[in-house]
Amino acid sequence: MDELTAAQRRLLPEITSMLESRYRVLNSIRREGPVGRRALTALLGMTEREIRAECEVLRSQGLIRSEASGMEVTEDGADVLQLLRPMLREWTGLEDLGIELAAVLGIQEVKIVPSSGGTDEERIKDRIAREAAELLGERLPSGATVAVTGGSTVARIADYADLCCKGKNARFIAARGGTSGEARTQANMIAAALAAGSDGEWTAFHLPESLGEASYRTLLEEPYVREALRLYGEADCVIHGIGNAVEIAGRRGAGPDELSDLAGKGAVAEAFGYYLDASGNEVGSIRTIGIGRDQLGRVQLPVAVTGGKDKAAAILAYMKQAPPATVLVTDEAAAEEMIRLHGPLHERNDG
Repeated sequence: MDELTAAQRRLLPEITSMLESRYRVLNSIRREGPVGRRALTALLGMTEREIRAECEVLRSQGLIRSEASGMEVTEDGADVLQLLRPMLREWTGLEDLGIELAAVLGIQEVKIVPSSGGTDEERIKDRIAREAAELLGERLPSGATVAVTGGSTVARIADYADLCCKGKNARFIAARGGTSGEARTQANMIAAALAAGSDGEWTAFHLPESLGEASYRTLLEEPYVREALRLYGEADCVIHGIGNAVEIAGRRGAGPDELSDLAGKGAVAEAFGYYLDASGNEVGSIRTIGIGRDQLGRVQLPVAVTGGKDKAAAILAYMKQAPPATVLVTDEAAAEEMIRLHGPLHERNDG
């Protein structure tokens, strides 16, 4: 936090809580709208009287409007949110936390969304996804090739395809094959949804995630697989999640012996088909056709999206071997837990 901001907070300490409260209400109306006061009361943990008072101010300033279906943010309201977001991050300490965590992890940047104002896991995922979409909207070059992995948080980004990729003529492709589970969280489906939501292009990649030796060698000769591998080599951006090792292995149908073996080897993280221990060492993998770590290292914009306090150890493990260009989008609870597990940077350096 700079000296001017610190001085402002000391002179007018009450303005911080007022600004944060009103910002939360306005931002929630943007995310949830059209929405009613009762729903906001439940979402934000405020009283209906508090919500009513805040909304009256926002309405009088032309930042929201009321429709029969509920309240929505106006264009002016959206502009105000965009302008205030960097300042709020600084006032709440999220900007400083992101800078510290990026140094701890040894990566380009960490974007942190607040965990306060609701601990619902799905809402946190939505905040992370929107933050990632806005980041991509700012940095993704026109005509980019974008590879995406599966996962519930990555899938949410497709809900904001217009923010991240509209008018960019991007081409999307799955960074790996499919596995069991919900259809919309599969990499191929996410790539298709991003293309549809942004008027971009999509290259289909219909393969299972885990392959046997014979199938693997045969599929490498298929023309569409060769095309996918070519696109991986040209990818400008990769959007991926980071999973808990044993949980991901279970979803892939691993048996008790395999799960026990991974646990015994200290596997805590999974990404791109590799299982990693807390030091970032590979302790297992699956045979798969997808973007490789050598290709990932050449990508200009690798974006990792994941959150939750329970993911902190997995994120720390993956980041020990992540490309330095990586941008992590996560939430406050995960970030604080990573700092706790690792120790603040200055303490580590002093030691």
